[in-house]
Amino acid sequence: MSIIEQFLVSQIFTALIIFCRVGSGLMVLPGFGEGYVSMRVRLLLALSISVLLTPLLQSSMPPIPDSPLSLLVLLVGEIMIGIAIAMVCRFIISVMHIAGMVIAYNASLALAMQFDTTQASQGSLIGNLLSLSAVVLLFTMDMHFVMLRGLGDSYTLFQPGVFPPVDDLAMYYSRLLSDVFRVAIQIASPSIVIGLLIYLVAGILARLMPTMQVFFVIMPVQIFLALFILSAIYVSIMMEFTNFFTETYGNFLQGEI
Repeated sequence: MSIIEQFLVSQIFTALIIFCRVGSGLMVLPGFGEGYVSMRVRLLLALSISVLLTPLLQSSMPPIPDSPLSLLVLLVGEIMIGIAIAMVCRFIISVMHIAGMVIAYNASLALAMQFDTTQASQGSLIGNLLSLSAVVLLFTMDMHFVMLRGLGDSYTLFQPGVFPPVDDLAMYYSRLLSDVFRVAIQIASPSIVIGLLIYLVAGILARLMPTMQVFFVIMPVQIFLALFILSAIYVSIMMEFTNFFTETYGNFLQGEI
């Protein structure tokens, strides 16, 4: 094999390895991996990023495997790394979904369901509002470049050719999910407090007037107070989510897993 052929084969191999990690990450990243984004757009973006990163990461690539099985294991490992990195962002986005569901429950709007594009499942109306607002905020603040850069910088954290540390990632995801639920409850805490007070008043009214349709009477009050509180703390919710995203994703890319 001539020098030119060896060079072309190594370049194609490097681009393939990078494409597996970047392409799998783009399939899961918030905003990029949604169902309403065209598959062709994601494919072209993954190919473009792979071509741009090929000359930069050529020296850090492992040698070409001798057998198809070794190549398959290498590609599967790169795909798992890309999905693992993107799932961190997806878990962080789920903060807004959980907080919106808790707020909707305290507002008696939990049964008002709509398809949530960020979770690919049914979600509450308030959860959809907060989730879509979070995605729009990330793109408005150019945080999507941080997510894309994280895929490129991940080669310093996860060496290509080395199978990802599944046990360490599992422990990290368990801690991340606990932090996600904690932040979601903190965001929804004003609505939780108001909801408890409303149910306390409803319980007193039910004891004083047993024939009164208490839940029918308090439902408009619940909805009004929940929407009023949501509008009052909306900016604070977005700021808390932004701080949580930058801190959590930044620590992950620095190897704190």
